[in-house]
Amino acid sequence: MRTPQVAVIGNARLKQPEHVALAQSVGRLLAENGYNLVCGGLGGVMLESCRGFKTIESPGRTVGILPSFQAASANDFIDIVIPTGLDVGRNQLVVASGFAVVVIGGGAGTLSEIALASQINKPIILLKKTGGWADKLTDEHLDERCNSRLYHAQNLGQLKQLLAQLTTQQNLTGTINSGHNR
Repeated sequence: MRTPQVAVIGNARLKQPEHVALAQSVGRLLAENGYNLVCGGLGGVMLESCRGFKTIESPGRTVGILPSFQAASANDFIDIVIPTGLDVGRNQLVVASGFAVVVIGGGAGTLSEIALASQINKPIILLKKTGGWADKLTDEHLDERCNSRLYHAQNLGQLKQLLAQLTTQQNLTGTINSGHNR
């Protein structure tokens, strides 16, 4: 049986200690519940969620999909490094790799990942009170096409529940039969 993967996206730089702690807690939650963590492999939310993941004994792995060809640029908590040379094009690979996408804060890069996830019908979980796009997006869908649903998690307990619920759902993803061209 394959290990389910969750994509974690958000700020590449974290300034507030509570956001650092929350990103680490998300990583721990994923490890404790038997998921792999997929991210962009660099700093901020990516680094801290992987750091938290590694504090738990877990069969799961951390996967870093890098924007450059430089494997050495991956943070120290990445198990599987995928250097792509795709720059921001790697965002598509990050969100496509998880059965769901967890958003912590986020700037322009995160917004592009949210839009890409919506277009391929990936469930998107916005972790509220983390700033950025996780707080700015308030509707149930990103746009009128109503592709993927935006879920609003107020805390880690809700995040855990949503992930458990979403692992059992059959989602049509990708561009064929996903509703992308509605």
